[in-house]
Amino acid sequence: MTRPLTVNHALAAIPALGSGLGYRRELKTGIFDNADAIDFLEIVTEHFTDDPADRGELAELCDRFVVIPHGLGLSVGSDRLDADYLASIRRVSDLTASPYYSEHLAVTRAPGIDIGHLSPIWFTDPVLRRAIDNVRRVQDVLNKPLILENVTYPFDIPRAGMRQAEFFTRLVEATGCGVLLDVTNLFINATNHRFDPLAFLHDMPLGHIVQVHLAGGFTHRGVAIDSHSRPVEAGSWELLDTLAALTPIKGSILEHDANYPDMTVLIEQIARARRALATPACRVLAS
Repeated sequence: MTRPLTVNHALAAIPALGSGLGYRRELKTGIFDNADAIDFLEIVTEHFTDDPADRGELAELCDRFVVIPHGLGLSVGSDRLDADYLASIRRVSDLTASPYYSEHLAVTRAPGIDIGHLSPIWFTDPVLRRAIDNVRRVQDVLNKPLILENVTYPFDIPRAGMRQAEFFTRLVEATGCGVLLDVTNLFINATNHRFDPLAFLHDMPLGHIVQVHLAGGFTHRGVAIDSHSRPVEAGSWELLDTLAALTPIKGSILEHDANYPDMTVLIEQIARARRALATPACRVLAS
């Protein structure tokens, strides 16, 4: 059964952003040439944290687009957050003046180790309490809502105390954070681990979903791969259409990180996502 929508005023205040694109420097010229067809951009935070020249480029993007920073290294499931890292993402977040900050529900660090990968977290009560503390701290530091993304995973961590959707639900209810629902990650996980993606959607805290991601991948030796290198597949589009009929979505981002096609291919997919967000549930945002 679909969970009832709940109202979170911080998330409700986020404006409708439309349909946008993940910013990659290889696409910069095409993005500016097609700016009228792109509603907003999402940047990778770590691409703009070190070099002052990068922050100048970020200012250029912000002059033309609404820009949302999307991080890779927060490691919400870790024992403690890195204070220097938090300070660096605060600088980027402030420069964009974004209405929220997005990251992954994942682990990227262990004591003394940089894993270098978005590793799945263990869905247990102790890890949930740790994630709640970390999310609250991030939101206090950034002074804006944190939006967390579901990630792909090669295997289920055994002896979990709850399912992923329950973990998300309890986390957002305790912290007021939001969800970035990557429908392609869901499609890939459902394909590889043989579960019903529609049941997963209905179990998620729909009222906390703010943004979606879309990307294209491929299958290798029977395993679906989230490569961000090909056009979005039919299964991901179907999940987006279903989700948009269930709950309003503030924004959609198309991710493409390799084998860059002609910009017309990307613009067509951005337009396809925009049409999905124009369904009755999503039109509530414009009223």
